[in-house]
Amino acid sequence: MNNYEKVFSDSGKKKVVLINRLSDPGMWILYVYKKILFFKKKINTYWFSNKDQAELFALEYVKNNS
Repeated sequence: MNNYEKVFSDSGKKKVVLINRLSDPGMWILYVYKKILFFKKKINTYWFSNKDQAELFALEYVKNNS
């Protein structure tokens, strides 16, 4: 099995990705990347213990920071 990964926003200059790794299935991590030319820089990381909370936060983050 692979890690769970869901992209919430890939437009503009930011990319928001939710990840759940098999090595630690109890943690849901939301990464926010800033696109600079051909590279991406991780600017924020948010940790959650629940998938629903993580997805809700990701949707709100994308809505408020577009």
